Amino acid sequence: MAGIIILWGSAYLGNNFALRAFPPFFMMGIRNLTAGLALYIFQRTRGAKPPNGKMWFSAFYVGILMLCGGSGVITWAQLTVPSGIAALVVGSVPLWMALLGIMVSRKTKTTGPGWIAIAGIVFGFLGIVLLIGPMNIFGSGEMVNPAGGAALIIGSVLWSFASLKSRTAVFPESRLLGAGMQMIGGGMGLLLTGFLIGEHRVFSPERISALPIIGLVYLTVGGSVIAFSIYTWLLWSAPTTLVSTYAYVTPIVAVILGALILHEPITLRLIVATIMILTAVVVVTLSSRTGAPKQ
Repeated sequence: MAGIIILWGSAYLGNNFALRAFPPFFMMGIRNLTAGLALYIFQRTRGAKPPNGKMWFSAFYVGILMLCGGSGVITWAQLTVPSGIAALVVGSVPLWMALLGIMVSRKTKTTGPGWIAIAGIVFGFLGIVLLIGPMNIFGSGEMVNPAGGAALIIGSVLWSFASLKSRTAVFPESRLLGAGMQMIGGGMGLLLTGFLIGEHRVFSPERISALPIIGLVYLTVGGSVIAFSIYTWLLWSAPTTLVSTYAYVTPIVAVILGALILHEPITLRLIVATIMILTAVVVVTLSSRTGAPKQ
């Protein structure tokens, strides 16, 4: 879990560097397709069984939802939204998972989250509204770009939905092989999306320098090969509440790095929203783990 926190917390800084030269969907596509092929080839040469068609379907389905609809959209949002704010909104993923759990429990008529978890979800979403909403009650700090803010929420919802779906999807016994397959599917979806929205027309090779290359390599190795592999393994082998704990600290790492290196301002609005969202994530996660009282 510590690896995910450090690598994904610093990934927002890596995105900032890489986006100075590469369009978001192309950049994410190169990153995930490269990492996915490397993992797939590595596992196959070690003797992993070849996946069947159903496994490839699951990999593309989950990979495109999670990496193209989730990470790709979130990275696009970073063109206009500071990295710390982006990380904080994405840190609300456990709240979306809990909300999706409520929807599933009502549909299947099973016992849903208790009142403590529901109160935590509401409190966390109020923090998101405070952070990226149209009103700035503290009168300090710039307003978040509306399109970027909406993209962060959409990406977080799709990531949450795909994470839950991956727990029941059909994947190979080799967890690393499955992670590589998801990144191959997601990477191909990202590159196709980038082509469809015309990123190849705005890409300028003269913008490429050492810093964007370093950012892209770091994201590929650290964010995809290592952190995403750990995350997918945890989704298959650990409770969702445990997997979600990375959201406690990752936004804080991103906010600190954004302030120290990118000189992003830490405003009263950001501080209050951070406290609200992270408190809600902790409450929702712990109430789900300990079996909070049901309504």
